[in-house]
Amino acid sequence: MPKPSMNPYARHIFICTGRYCDPQGQAHHLYTHLAHLLGPLGRYENPCRVKRGTTPCLGVCSDGPIVVVYPDGIWYHHVDETVLERIVQEHLEQHRPVEEYIFHRLSSDEKGSLS
Repeated sequence: MPKPSMNPYARHIFICTGRYCDPQGQAHHLYTHLAHLLGPLGRYENPCRVKRGTTPCLGVCSDGPIVVVYPDGIWYHHVDETVLERIVQEHLEQHRPVEEYIFHRLSSDEKGSLS
């Protein structure tokens, strides 16, 4: 059986769609809007591309929508369209995380520890 293949990518951004994290149902709209915001960063053939995804639970369950960027391990709270635009422009394009919306960062120990 052949194995699937995947083009290279640099980051993966997840948006939580859980009902406690996103009681107003904004996450699906943010996911769709993210595709437009990413532009060239979202193109499949771009080796520096940013993949996007949704998840039904990130385990926070409040103060959302919650967005997490990997492999950076940076977690954002209360993300709306404006904050998402800043995450794309400042964090993903300029490599400067949006500090005032960060509530958690994986430490370097957590990133490499899978024991």
